Amino acid sequence: MKSEVTTIYAMLDGAVEYVIPQFQRAYAWRREEQWEPLWDDIVNLVQAISDSGSVAETPPHFMGPLVIQKRDVHPDGSPPGYIVVDGQQRMTTMLVLLKAVGDASDEVGMPDLAEKFHSRLRNDLAYSTWNPKVMPVNRRDRIALRSVLDRSIGTDDEGAIVDCYDFFNRVAVEYLRGWEDRRVRGQHLLDALEQKLETAVLELEASEQPNRVFETLNARAEPLKQSELVKNTVMYEGGVVEDEKRAGVLWLPGFEDAYWYQESSGRVSKLDAFLSDWLTAKLERRIAVNRISTEFRALLAREKERRHNVGHLTHRLNYAAIKYREVEENAFSETLPSSERLLAMGFTMVMPVVLWLWDLDSTVGRREKQNVLRVVESYIVRRMLMDLNLGAPMTGQLVALLPRLRAATDNEQSQGRVAREFFGGLVDGLRWPDDQEIKKKLTENPHGMAARRLGVVMSALENRLRLDNELPLLNSRPRPTHIMPAQENLWHLGYDWPPPRGYERRKQWRQDMIAYIGNLVLTRGNLSRAAQEGHWREKLTALENHREFQLTRMLLDNPGDEWSEDAIAGRSFQLSEIFIRTWPHADT
Repeated sequence: MKSEVTTIYAMLDGAVEYVIPQFQRAYAWRREEQWEPLWDDIVNLVQAISDSGSVAETPPHFMGPLVIQKRDVHPDGSPPGYIVVDGQQRMTTMLVLLKAVGDASDEVGMPDLAEKFHSRLRNDLAYSTWNPKVMPVNRRDRIALRSVLDRSIGTDDEGAIVDCYDFFNRVAVEYLRGWEDRRVRGQHLLDALEQKLETAVLELEASEQPNRVFETLNARAEPLKQSELVKNTVMYEGGVVEDEKRAGVLWLPGFEDAYWYQESSGRVSKLDAFLSDWLTAKLERRIAVNRISTEFRALLAREKERRHNVGHLTHRLNYAAIKYREVEENAFSETLPSSERLLAMGFTMVMPVVLWLWDLDSTVGRREKQNVLRVVESYIVRRMLMDLNLGAPMTGQLVALLPRLRAATDNEQSQGRVAREFFGGLVDGLRWPDDQEIKKKLTENPHGMAARRLGVVMSALENRLRLDNELPLLNSRPRPTHIMPAQENLWHLGYDWPPPRGYERRKQWRQDMIAYIGNLVLTRGNLSRAAQEGHWREKLTALENHREFQLTRMLLDNPGDEWSEDAIAGRSFQLSEIFIRTWPHADT
């Protein structure tokens, strides 16, 4: 490994190209953490040059080390250059900074100075107009950098590189305009960038593995996401540094979409969550997010022992990612309606089971897959209704099901039957609540479901009735609406109130019964005041506008003279019967 101290500006001198390889993470510097401190350091350098009157006597600012490795000359005539193993954030930032400050100089009336800032941005190549000296291979970063360097940023352009340009351009314009002799300040700014932002450049030998060096060095900085480490491994094992076409075969191009960058409250990206679920399905044991990279490498090593290359494994990974997204976006008909309902209620722990069943190499028939998923759905929803543990113990049982499904497949048994027997055999805190428990809960207790989950459950009961009556299923989610109003001041409107005796006891009973499932109908959109708060007879008339819902029709066809606690109890029993048919138990 060779080393020297220089400046990034000097590194950009002459015909040279620094390639950000495929195994690198995307550009990720931010305003508060990196751009603002860097700009403050630059301003301090300019002030020091102004105070001393000498560039040579001004102490430099060290930006940290860069690690590069020489690459082969391309046959298309592109200039000789380097792979940026570590320091791509600084290299990219410097290129964007020079562009932003140069544009700022032009905006304040110094086009000649702007040319000096811009002189190190591109290589002068006759065959190409797109030749930046720092070249991201990552598609999103490359598009963003091109829009910045071509000054063609549109209103739809977004991302860290565009934000970086906007920040440095804005502060540079303000900085130059705020100086009486802006030309002197602009020259000192150029001097600072050209001569005083130093770096130690470490050049790897050809035999050294750049991806492993990258990981080791970045372990000291902001940790790489597990998905970034997996991509690193895939690109290196696949022999990809700059070949975008080959990279797109190994690593799903769709992984660059914003969808995969969404983060949960624990700052776990959608991509990391998927990889955890996929490895869990593959290995049939729970793989925590912080173990993704290690487990992926171990899986790849085993695949190589079986004479499967990295492409064989990532083909399956990419296939699973497409299915995962389709399921999440309710675009995969084979898993509907179970997956839609479970995900709408927040039960993402079902995804490893889905990925196992719909694995590219799965030999399980479509009907058996759907049978297993329906069993899993019933197990989860019944436990949710009974307020049983929905955390790690239950998740562990879903994962424990996978090897049993594998054994059933190997022995040509019914996977649906195996799933029913497995969950049906669980006891105590892991049990699958039976029909009697469900009826007791719904007829003797408030349902206890949060609004989001209640809406899903009521829609599912509605669709059960629609299937029974051969009607089209819902294409939207209607609104569960109280029949008896929750407000005490409305109870006198035909709801058997006030009671002749035992007022306080009856009041508490009524307040409890309002939260029973039997006090609900389905309505669509905004409701009239009569449907929400009106007299019992007014409410019935208003609900006629929502008769298309079978759960509402049940009430309208047998309304009775009043709506009371006994009526709620009777309707709760009816809905409990529909519930256990919607999510049947193994004994059913």
